[in-house]
Amino acid sequence: MGIKYKVNRLETTNEIRPLVDKHWEELRTAKDRGEKVAWASGPTFIFAYAMGMKCHFMAGYSAYCGGIGAGEEVLKVAEMTGDLPESCSYHRLHMGMAEAVARDIPINPQAILPMPDLMVAGRLCPEMSHYAEGLNRRFGIRVLPVDLPSVYNIEDAPRIREFVYRQFKETVIPTVEDVCGKPFDYDRMSEILSVLKKVATLRNQCWEYFKEKPSRWTLWDYGVSIAPVFYMMGNPAGITYYEKLLKELQDRKKNNIPAIAPDGEKYRLYWDGWLPWAFLGKFMRKFTPHGAVCICGRYPWEFFPNPELIDPENPVESWADLYYGNGQLIHHFSPRGTVDLIGNLIEDYSIDGLLMFSSKTCRIMNLSQPDIIDTLDKKYGVPGVIVEGDMIDPAMISDSQIETRLEALYEMIDSRRK
Repeated sequence: MGIKYKVNRLETTNEIRPLVDKHWEELRTAKDRGEKVAWASGPTFIFAYAMGMKCHFMAGYSAYCGGIGAGEEVLKVAEMTGDLPESCSYHRLHMGMAEAVARDIPINPQAILPMPDLMVAGRLCPEMSHYAEGLNRRFGIRVLPVDLPSVYNIEDAPRIREFVYRQFKETVIPTVEDVCGKPFDYDRMSEILSVLKKVATLRNQCWEYFKEKPSRWTLWDYGVSIAPVFYMMGNPAGITYYEKLLKELQDRKKNNIPAIAPDGEKYRLYWDGWLPWAFLGKFMRKFTPHGAVCICGRYPWEFFPNPELIDPENPVESWADLYYGNGQLIHHFSPRGTVDLIGNLIEDYSIDGLLMFSSKTCRIMNLSQPDIIDTLDKKYGVPGVIVEGDMIDPAMISDSQIETRLEALYEMIDSRRK
């Protein structure tokens, strides 16, 4: 009989759900307190936060819907009211929720958000434009468009950074001032960035425990821990959370406790693409019995990997620099940048295999995945497979396909070891 692997769960991650629930409860009740509400796509919500608006981020809401089990019913409302099932599931979740409110269709009340006073449409992909256009056309919501181009050639980063910075100064800030009826609060933006810098620095220290052999935690642990780094930024509770998480990881190293029992992982895997928010448990149950652990990935590594670039004294410039200052973060969206990033992760985190999660409703994250696998296999001798699915939509998930691809990956890794 083979080894029976199981997950050693981190105690600290149990504390994330109350923080997340509080965030969404405050957003749901914002209009009752007379507060302004913004929705956002792309990394643009910090400007709403700085003005005291309650705000949510497109992907954050989608992850929350998946986590509370509301995704499927909200998606059904979207399809019933005209959205194509092949369109972005994040887009459809928002359309379905908004249509449910407008038409008085009953859905999980936790999934309902107040309609926004402003939609800050930071466009990283075409679907974000469609999302904003749909909200404006169907519901009359005011849209603030912000173009956030990818950097395909690193030498173009300074020019694109200047273009994005000018949008922040000339379009974003005047618009939120107009919506809120007051001058922009640069001091509050600086406070938010000060907290973010501390949280991201602590998070980076936690990343070091992925490099341990055996790893002290899993990518799924980090996935549920993203909220304090991203859409809860500015909340000092994020500092406390990551301090506790870091202490638990330090204790695990001291006491030689691995993420995967009894003695650690058999396969160390890279994960490419979105995390499957509605199916984290499902995927974990397909990895763990084989001793496989995902320990890094492109999407989860995009959340402010260089906190040293954060300068709270120059908040607007700093926000542009985080994405375009060294050119690396947005560059990772392009195939060339993806190869560079994953190559570094393979070496830094001792990766055995690559798992490319190809979302059927998010094409931009799937760019060149077969070519990327081929390039990295030739350079590093690390095999990879593509698993098709979706972040939220259960109609896009096939258990047999996932299991077949994973078995193929394990076999390739085993054969190369021999």
